[in-house]
Amino acid sequence: MAKFLIIGPVTRDTILKSGSKCKGIGGPVYYQAGVLSALKSDVTALVTVGKDDINLLDSFSPDINLNPIWGEETTQFENFYPDEDPNHRLQRACIPSNPIEISHLSSVDWDTFDAVMVSPLSPHDVPFKTLKYISDQEVPVYLGVQGYLRHLEDQKVVLKPLKDYKKFLSCVDFLFLDEVEAGVIIGDSSLSLDEISRNLSLLGPDEVIITRGDRGSIVYSSGHDDTYQIPAFPSRERVDPTGLGDSYLAAYAFRRQEVPDPQECGIFASLVSSLKLENKGAFQGNRKSIENKRFEFKYLI
Repeated sequence: MAKFLIIGPVTRDTILKSGSKCKGIGGPVYYQAGVLSALKSDVTALVTVGKDDINLLDSFSPDINLNPIWGEETTQFENFYPDEDPNHRLQRACIPSNPIEISHLSSVDWDTFDAVMVSPLSPHDVPFKTLKYISDQEVPVYLGVQGYLRHLEDQKVVLKPLKDYKKFLSCVDFLFLDEVEAGVIIGDSSLSLDEISRNLSLLGPDEVIITRGDRGSIVYSSGHDDTYQIPAFPSRERVDPTGLGDSYLAAYAFRRQEVPDPQECGIFASLVSSLKLENKGAFQGNRKSIENKRFEFKYLI
């Protein structure tokens, strides 16, 4: 059984969609933990959360080893989906400063983990010195880069290029971003996704994964020197798109511990994302439901 350490903030989310309003827990670590728990992995979650929101942690599966870092406030996000396109999202946020410092990691026994997932939601959630420290532990690092690109303008979330992105990416083994973030990260939107993924890989990541919502994803592997086109698998319903990218990351990392084939890992992650979209909250499926969907849509593979 693979053992994962996941790091990042827990959030209080408000989701607005089709005239409905839903409040609850959010944050990449929540959605990643849901996938890994459902797939029977051993998971430790190091999470930042406001001291008055301890109840949010009740939403995690009881098999998750939770290690909260208490702050004065919890990060808040409002996700507005104005239509049925899960790629079309408008965000507002209130993000307190509650960074994960090296001192918070002092008790981690790195030799016991097979991989670590780092998922900031703002540039100060995981400072570079912390990311560098994690990288130095010689455990594969999976980075969801979205937070390093997010900035607030009157509480509205806007994306800006990552300053000093070369040094950040030198600490990463597997890099995850969506196609909008891919066009922003280095400040050059004229490049194709294939060119961006190859250029980013030259800076450190062995594999660069770019998700494209209902148009699938691409995976570039420097080890194979190849780009893989991963299909999106239709969902029976589009219930809750929040956390799809985070679920994809966790599923990819899970499968990557089992097989070295980037294409298979991408297909597995895409299947998990499709199933997650069909229900509110975190992934609720299992290995059997994933394989059933694979069989149902085997013509796409």
